[in-house]
Amino acid sequence: MLNLHITDTTLTGDNPVGRCEETRGPVLASQIREWLSLPGSTIIVRPVIDPADCTPVDSYEIPDRHRIRVQLRDHTCRFPSCTTPATRCDLDHAIEHNKGGPTCPCNLVPLRRRHHRAKTHSTWGYQVLRPGHYLWTSPNGAHFLVTPVGTDTISTPEPERP
Repeated sequence: MLNLHITDTTLTGDNPVGRCEETRGPVLASQIREWLSLPGSTIIVRPVIDPADCTPVDSYEIPDRHRIRVQLRDHTCRFPSCTTPATRCDLDHAIEHNKGGPTCPCNLVPLRRRHHRAKTHSTWGYQVLRPGHYLWTSPNGAHFLVTPVGTDTISTPEPERP
């Protein structure tokens, strides 16, 4: 399965480049045409997915439409410096569902299972600054800003003086 981002001008030649979500890189329109014409291929055209859409559901379970939006928005695990693809991550309710947190893309964050457990069962924690931008706090008080471009260390705790 490939998720291709193209515009109406990609296949007409005015802008002959699209983007492949899985490789996170450009793809030529000629390559897209070749993929679409492969014998035995199944082509499913889905509507445009707006990663900014935030329509909650009433359950804890996460519907596929929300999962896909979050994966397309965040691309990878949002734990500091983790590069695990979002498609291989759990989705964490930033505000716990049992504490009133909605099941909607703006409250869901992809975390690798190990990082999900660290957030849930240790003193690692984060705040959602806005969807796709997270401020993490480590057990020793260090702060990390995780954004679509990577992780920045914001502060580290001062060493204790003897």
